[in-house]
Amino acid sequence: MLGDDVAVVGGGLVGKAAALALAQAGLRVSLCGAGAAPAQAEQGFAQRIYALNAASRDFLQGLRAWDQIPAERVQAVQGMRIVADGAALRFDAYAQGVEALAWIVESDAIERALDLALRFERGVRAVPDTVAQARREPEGWELELDGGGRLRAGLLVGADGRSSRVREWSGIGLRSRPYGQAAVVCNLACAAPHGAAALQTFTPDGGVLALLPLPGQQVSLVWSAPDVLAGELRQLSPEQLAQRVEQQLDALQARQLAPLRAAGAVGSWPLVLQRADSVVAEGVALLGDAAHVVHPMAGHGLNLGLQDVQALAVVLGRRNAGEPLGHLPLLQRYARARAEQVLALELATDGLHRLYSPGLRWLAPLRALGLRATDHLPLLKTWLAGYASGRSVLS
Repeated sequence: MLGDDVAVVGGGLVGKAAALALAQAGLRVSLCGAGAAPAQAEQGFAQRIYALNAASRDFLQGLRAWDQIPAERVQAVQGMRIVADGAALRFDAYAQGVEALAWIVESDAIERALDLALRFERGVRAVPDTVAQARREPEGWELELDGGGRLRAGLLVGADGRSSRVREWSGIGLRSRPYGQAAVVCNLACAAPHGAAALQTFTPDGGVLALLPLPGQQVSLVWSAPDVLAGELRQLSPEQLAQRVEQQLDALQARQLAPLRAAGAVGSWPLVLQRADSVVAEGVALLGDAAHVVHPMAGHGLNLGLQDVQALAVVLGRRNAGEPLGHLPLLQRYARARAEQVLALELATDGLHRLYSPGLRWLAPLRALGLRATDHLPLLKTWLAGYASGRSVLS
């Protein structure tokens, strides 16, 4: 039976990043469920797009993965505009004194870069089989693989998504609340340059519509729509969806982008607010969506997951000599390190979702006043931009 210091369950972005980071911290890691990323599309961009903040980019650079992403597949965000109730809040990278507000990258491109870095990391053993069952033992975990193999590890890391089996095996409870919304996504081609600006508006039905800039004259649509509307949007052809989005350009103050045309397929997934009762247990640590899922309006889901990984790697790398990896007091240092940022993002995104709900339309004048006031407070905008970068949280 094979044995390692850590078994990471989940072969997605967060799992692969965790395997790399923990190996670089000097640990022997098994990455379970590790498959190769999809090949780069011959034309256009992949459907799943992420907005990485400065802390995530720094972290990927430290993993020797960021520089493996082709520059032509990355779009730096130089401006951001949030529009609601006739008011707007604007952010500008130059005014904030930063290189960029965020970097828009395809999920597949990030994963391919992580795969390349993993090929040269001797401390990681990729296990293509998924974990069928896990049992707690006095000195760690015994894992039973789908292919019939077994392995042991002192620490079990759950990076296996919102339906995490690691969370279930460790007996950690879950609080989950559906938003009654689904995210509808599609890449769109614009008639005019987007100016490297990310655009977002709160719609009267309580939804959120965002256009994220892609390289060239394309944008990635993320429309967080109420379930009934989301169902209608899913039934549209990509070109019909492009026409529906075009009708929202005035609300985004972006009429110059019209006409829009489809540049990819339509995708969708349900939105929930979800948090594990704890991100650790004896011998277990949860990362990313296994630990917490927030509304995508702020674009911080993957950023939170990567910063989970970074915090866990730091805590385990600084443990006392001889201290077991699964020792609960050790893992609680990781939990404390992540508590503030995760709670802040959860409260901010959920609070905004509630604030702009259809039942609170009477607050529109006050909401507009608050948005305009924030737009005219440079120091507050600098603080908000700094917090969103993730660097202030990790410093």
